[in-house]
Amino acid sequence: MVNFQEFKETGYQIVRGLFAVEEIDKIREDAKQIFVNQMKYLNYPVDTIQTEIDFNKLLFKLFEEHPDRLMACGKHIQHLISLHKLSLDDRLIDNLKKLGIEFPNVCTRPVMFFNARKLAKKQVYWKTDAHQDWRSMQGSLNSIVIWVALADIDISLGALEVMPNSHKLGLQATKMVDSFGVIPDEVLAQQQIVQVEVKKGDALFFSSFLIHQSGNNSTEDGIRWSCHFRYNDLSEQAFIERGYPHPYVYYPNPDLITPDYPEAKDILNYFVNE
Repeated sequence: MVNFQEFKETGYQIVRGLFAVEEIDKIREDAKQIFVNQMKYLNYPVDTIQTEIDFNKLLFKLFEEHPDRLMACGKHIQHLISLHKLSLDDRLIDNLKKLGIEFPNVCTRPVMFFNARKLAKKQVYWKTDAHQDWRSMQGSLNSIVIWVALADIDISLGALEVMPNSHKLGLQATKMVDSFGVIPDEVLAQQQIVQVEVKKGDALFFSSFLIHQSGNNSTEDGIRWSCHFRYNDLSEQAFIERGYPHPYVYYPNPDLITPDYPEAKDILNYFVNE
């Protein structure tokens, strides 16, 4: 159970075992199946997958040989029904209310991460430097981020690093690194860093103003699986006065991604009565 007073002091709270391992495994298996579907199409030896590392190595192969397909899979896992259901689970919402969010509202779509050095062409895609989430959220002043572990994440796998009490510093200036705004070193030099090791099903609640960064995944073939949910408080007075700003822009590509597809013959099989 969360402690509101401790949260206000440190800027974060960990709830151990909020979700059962079986619940988390279901979400991760849903995500992995999307990649496996592509692997099967490409005749990868998916029948040889016995361990997590076996799957990871095929995922690295997919990234090396077909990065566009891997990135497409990565987009689709963000829309898993199981992931979205988790983001709306009463266990999360109840704890948000205990942390002072009177009228919880989803800030942006859920995000699932699968971070590894071998799945990125730039560091920013597998390890983010120190930052504050509020800069991209721009919502209520008491907005909260929830980070749920989809695997056991220790220091070697890149446990999240938080800086206690840093939420009280307010919004910090940033410098752009690979199109990502990071907190300057002179600010970080004054902060204590706590590495938050978590088990599968643990949930980390933190203020959107808390300075945090990715740990270093130093494993050879490990992937750091996690998901990330953001919430605003529609009752927060300053948010109301500011007219409920919403910085996220979603729009489709107006062009056909697969040229001249589909034709009528491609569709008919799905509408034939048997």
